[in-house]
Amino acid sequence: MDIAKINNLIENHELKVAVFGTGRIGLPTALMYAKAGYKTIGVDINENLIRDLRNKKTFIDEPGLPEILSEVIDRNLIEFTIDFEYAIKNSNVMIICVPTPVNQNKIPIFTAIEDVAKKIGILLRKDQIVINESSVSPTTIETLIIPIIEQNSNLKINDDFGVCSCPERADPGNIVDNWDKVARIVGGSSDDVGKMIVKLYHNISKAEIVQVSTPGTANAVKLTENIFRDVNIALMNEFAVLYEKLGIDVKEVIRGSSTKYNFQPHYPGPGVGGPCLPANSYYIIKDAINVDYIPFMIRVAREINDRMPAVVMELIQNALNFTHKSLKGSIITVLGLSYKANIKDVQISPALKVIQLLNEKQANIQIWDPYYKGENVLGYPVGNSLEESLQNTDCIVVLTDHKEFYDIDLKKIQKNMQKTVVLVDSRNIYEISNLPQNIVYCGVGRKIRKI
Repeated sequence: MDIAKINNLIENHELKVAVFGTGRIGLPTALMYAKAGYKTIGVDINENLIRDLRNKKTFIDEPGLPEILSEVIDRNLIEFTIDFEYAIKNSNVMIICVPTPVNQNKIPIFTAIEDVAKKIGILLRKDQIVINESSVSPTTIETLIIPIIEQNSNLKINDDFGVCSCPERADPGNIVDNWDKVARIVGGSSDDVGKMIVKLYHNISKAEIVQVSTPGTANAVKLTENIFRDVNIALMNEFAVLYEKLGIDVKEVIRGSSTKYNFQPHYPGPGVGGPCLPANSYYIIKDAINVDYIPFMIRVAREINDRMPAVVMELIQNALNFTHKSLKGSIITVLGLSYKANIKDVQISPALKVIQLLNEKQANIQIWDPYYKGENVLGYPVGNSLEESLQNTDCIVVLTDHKEFYDIDLKKIQKNMQKTVVLVDSRNIYEISNLPQNIVYCGVGRKIRKI
């Protein structure tokens, strides 16, 4: 493989890049390469999506992204296509940014990345580089992706082509803002390939670029940091359930614990969502099983976080019973569908599970999420306004901590209802001392009380 040739293309901004997958991760990646001056091709199987992108339209609610899309199209630095063959033949570097979910049985599904690897392998030429940014297990690149490419190309890794992992470390809602702030982790199929891709990323980001020894190591870094969060959130969820039963306010405990230098606060809630945290643990678990090891803590943490929607459901039921009301037939106003605050994304959102459980108990559900105003989300209609969604409500349930919910005038709501309203604060966003009189309040790790 001609490393010097590729380095020269990088330095002279003559390198051509193809990004496979133009979703929440792939589109910003493609746009940032184009913004840095590299001719870029965005590739996707969704014809409607490609048509919209060509017309400067994007469904992704990332601040700053529409402006960059318009800029790089006007500068003729990016094009969008469904033609994989065209993209592979007209690029030096191919970046894979496709979904890698787990199925209902918690088994990782790498079908999309395998399909892209096979397409690349069939058309691969010498001196091309494949970079994987999709989330995968530590062994996936070396034991699955490289063999697929070698088998279909009849080329040899490192002698003829290179492979690198640079797993995305994005924070949805802040991807553009964090582009030059969050370090990237690069692991190449050889040291030379790794150094070359480090140089490439230095040309598109001002953030620190850290080279590790192998693609598997790079993927292990991504999984370790996410599973660290998942396990610690599970620990705090466990504390929260226990402390609520003991009559101790978990928010007060976290505030106190945070005064010590070596305590890193994590917060309880209705569960974790999104494409990464609920899935990443199962990549590690699968690899562990293959080497006859059971990662007990990781597995139990997943079980704890997966059961949190049921815990919230029990809080709702108990809080209504506190006011002598039954869940069946009660009007429940759900605040928030997104899996995290201030973004429009319901991937594996715990809010959807809570709503499903409420439906099963025959509650009457009204939903407000400012990011889905007036839409129908997976069969659930969202109100056109907060006021509409609060009509005649018996219980308000906060399931997402959108910034808009912090400033809701609960005193005005209570006055307009002229009845005791239950507030179940699964994100613990409200201070009890600021709540109006005659509200029945509880949170995850905070006991039921009438204010």
